[in-house]
This record gives sequence, C-alpha cells and structure tokens, in this order.
Amino acid sequence: MKKLTDKEMTIMEALWEHGEQSIRDLISNLPEPVPHFNTIATYVRRLELHGMIQHKELSPKFYMYDAAVSREQYINSINKENVKKFFGGSYMGFISNLVKEHDVSVDELKELIRMVEEE
Repeated sequence: MKKLTDKEMTIMEALWEHGEQSIRDLISNLPEPVPHFNTIATYVRRLELHGMIQHKELSPKFYMYDAAVSREQYINSINKENVKKFFGGSYMGFISNLVKEHDVSVDELKELIRMVEEE
C-alpha cells in the first residue's frame, strides 16, 4: 500500500469519517482551504488507481466514492512498511527505539505486555 500525501490523507479521512460520498459531498467535508473541484477529482482518481478508494456509478456523470481500505488496514500496512524499512523488520528494534527516545513509558510497556499476554 502506498504512503499517502497530506492531501490524499485528508480525502481518506473524510471518507473514513463520513462514508460514501460524491465529489461535491467530499469537498464540503474537507477543511479550508478546499482545493478546486478538478484538483479533488484528480486526487480521487489517483487514490482509486492505487486501490485506496472505489466508486459506484449512479448515472453517467454521477459517482459515489468510498474507502476501499479501512483506516486500520492503512495504518497496519504503513506501520509494517516502516518497521521493515527503518528497523530491518525487527519489531524489537522499533520498540527499543521508542523506549530510548522516551516515546513509550515503562507503564505503557507493562500495559502492552499485559495486552499481549491476554490474547
């Protein structure tokens, strides 16, 4: 799965939050400043080519768009890609980096261990 640009991510966030939408609906759900209709349509086509969204044709010139992947699927894919790219696929390396940089506390690690043990 490709890493999304900020603008693509904004469109995906709107689809994840509001569900199936036309381009006009999508534009109304985007934060200001909203790009031109044609710019949004281009991003939507690009996202569709990458398998991130899908459409239904309601009439020859009217389409409804929806996310083809969930937010969780996207996050999991990007996380796996980053662990592979930056830590040689080692989740231990990833977590130890978070601990070294103080991004994860000891209490959070204990909670993670508890969660894993319960599964």
